[in-house]
Amino acid sequence: MTEVHDARHAAARLSRAARDLMQSSDELERPADSYSVLGNVLDAVRSLETALGELREWHRSAEAGRHFAAGHDDSTIGIMTAVTELDLAVQQADGLQETLSRAYGGNAVVHWFDEVGPADGI
Repeated sequence: MTEVHDARHAAARLSRAARDLMQSSDELERPADSYSVLGNVLDAVRSLETALGELREWHRSAEAGRHFAAGHDDSTIGIMTAVTELDLAVQQADGLQETLSRAYGGNAVVHWFDEVGPADGI
């Protein structure tokens, strides 16, 4: 499988991209950019929700002796825990997506300036 479609490498790239966003989102050069930033974050959360669901299903279908040690209680419990928690993560990602959609909609109606102007009262 190529790096482009390798889940481990894709997750590492996602982690780096999220760190880059974290380090750059505290100040926007153009206020109107907040709309596209929110739109891209919303799109990322939608993709994450799908990926989490796929990971949950992969764990659910993991076979003892083929994917993990058969007869190893901790492995069995670990698989069950992963499935349960990934199910919860999918639900939470859905809630986050709904919340971000409302923020995105609110942001969409703002008449943003292209440049930051002086604050009122100064």
